[in-house]
Amino acid sequence: MQINWNDIKYLVLLSRHGRMSGVAKETGVDVTTVSRRLKALELALGTKLFIRVDNRYLPTDSLQRVLTRATSAEREISYFQHELMEQDTALSGRLRVTSVHTFINSYLLPKLSSFYSRYPNIELELIASSDQLDLSRHEADLAIRMGRPVQPSIVTRRLSKLYYSLYAHQDLLTKGLRIDDMPWILFDNSFNHLPEAKWQQQHFPNVKASLYCNVGPAMFSAVQNKLGVAYLPCYMAQADINLVALQPPTPLRELWSLVHPERRHLAKIRAFVDWLSLEIQSDESLFHGQPTK
Repeated sequence: MQINWNDIKYLVLLSRHGRMSGVAKETGVDVTTVSRRLKALELALGTKLFIRVDNRYLPTDSLQRVLTRATSAEREISYFQHELMEQDTALSGRLRVTSVHTFINSYLLPKLSSFYSRYPNIELELIASSDQLDLSRHEADLAIRMGRPVQPSIVTRRLSKLYYSLYAHQDLLTKGLRIDDMPWILFDNSFNHLPEAKWQQQHFPNVKASLYCNVGPAMFSAVQNKLGVAYLPCYMAQADINLVALQPPTPLRELWSLVHPERRHLAKIRAFVDWLSLEIQSDESLFHGQPTK
């Protein structure tokens, strides 16, 4: 049988107190539990650990010879737990955050100076990717997704609704073209499953594309350079005063934070999610495509 390392504390405490009641009081369990754990430890080790003399438990010679090591083991385990708890509560160290290129480049990066001013000892590693990185394998500590997650074991928080609209550079509008007749910036065919692409296919199925892209920032840049009209998230497009919304904004997606349950209590993760949530709340008009004051 293998040793349950949690039982070492009972062994050390009984050697120290000499009575089961003293061990029970210090550990917060009943005497029966202490007795059961010590019997399990004796069974696992194949030797008797205590003898009872005048209602006190005294270490056997075998235990006395190794008691110093047991005490050291108890101390090392305590140090180990304490150091882990300090890491969990420390507002320092590296934090790996993943999200799509659109959100990281258009919103998160311009905001980070605010985060660093509050938490200068947290190092951020940003992973801009459309891939669904596996949080259970610690490929990232925190994910920001543009859609409600389906994994039941993931801890989530909805950060905002995401409104979209058709945008074009104001200079493009001087040509007097109807929306259908304007050149369009579209996702390439491998992204036809995205809500943005489906919206375009449903409402403007016969438009002519002047350019195909695989990421939102490229589409945004193309619109800025007067290459056509594109269906963009409002928080991105409204950053450029030269872009004009051609239709009223409509909600299309949602922004969610995802954390693995084992890491939800890390202070640096809580700090980042709370900070981001407050930033997004203060920018509600931006995300909803409303005129900024």
